[in-house]
Amino acid sequence: MSTPQPPGNTAPPAETPAVTTPRAAEDESPSTWQPLLYAKIGLLLLVVAYAIAFVVENRQRIEIHFVFATETVRLIWAILLLLAVGVVGGILLSQLYRHRRRAKLAKKSR
Repeated sequence: MSTPQPPGNTAPPAETPAVTTPRAAEDESPSTWQPLLYAKIGLLLLVVAYAIAFVVENRQRIEIHFVFATETVRLIWAILLLLAVGVVGGILLSQLYRHRRRAKLAKKSR
């Protein structure tokens, strides 16, 4: 016996959800081969190896002549000091450029 439905309600019977088959075990587990990750690790190892070789090759002592003094230091320290001076100088120059550019734009907009 079924339940009688009112005359205006002709809704189709409720559909049963589709049955999905479980995926294969290989689809659910994450991939162990990640070429981009291995490429990044390899590149990082190359950079570290290069940095170590760079330091070892530039460990000899050199004399640096300042205006009022002469100092004997390892070449690597002189290179790193000049690198730091260059980075700081570049940052300061970019700030100066940005300041001048903003001043020009502000003057034009008036």
